[in-house]
Amino acid sequence: MTTLLPRFEGVILDMDGLALDTEPAYSDAWRKAAGDLGFELTPEACGVLAGHHADHVRREFQRMMGERFDPARFYPLAETYWRETVRRGIARMPGLDELLNQLEQRRIPRLLATNSDRRYALECLRYAGAERLIPGMVCRSDVARGKPEPDLVEAAARRLGLEPSLCLVLEDSAAGLIAARRAGAIPVLVNAKPARDRLISLARWYFNDLHEVVDWLRLRACPQPSKTAASLPAS
Repeated sequence: MTTLLPRFEGVILDMDGLALDTEPAYSDAWRKAAGDLGFELTPEACGVLAGHHADHVRREFQRMMGERFDPARFYPLAETYWRETVRRGIARMPGLDELLNQLEQRRIPRLLATNSDRRYALECLRYAGAERLIPGMVCRSDVARGKPEPDLVEAAARRLGLEPSLCLVLEDSAAGLIAARRAGAIPVLVNAKPARDRLISLARWYFNDLHEVVDWLRLRACPQPSKTAASLPAS
């Protein structure tokens, strides 16, 4: 059985892990920088930080590594490792080009909303060859608070000239889904990895990847919404 999504007029896309495959580069850089300073960060620890803004990540590193954690040494090392990786190119997530083409054909406005600062977001888009694919973006450096607060989603909706309630927000992290819910938008989980129950519970709908979103747009129907999600408050 299928059901229709609520009415929507615009689409807001996350960047890291949703539009672009950037998260492995960040995780690898963090782990190498921590190793140089005598710490160990596991892939699982880095994965928990996916989708969060830099202030939250910094606090978590301080908590994980304790008083010996020195941001002034860690971040320059991490940036060096990050650049070594991304200069070889960043992959666009499977289905992104088809999704953007489908939105363009249907004249549905779209925008990126990312917890990355603008200078990093622009670099990522350039290394992915995606600068011309997406007509605009709202970044962490453009708003007072990053995800999971609603500021980015609200700002993106304003840029689209829409109420948040008329925007699908495509996300792959808890922080992004919570931000969408707090803004009163329509949170949609797109996650190729096995989705945790909490992520599914935060979303109104769940797709395995962007190809499924494209298929839904073509059919104008989608899987039934999560019963758990439907009963949750908006914030």
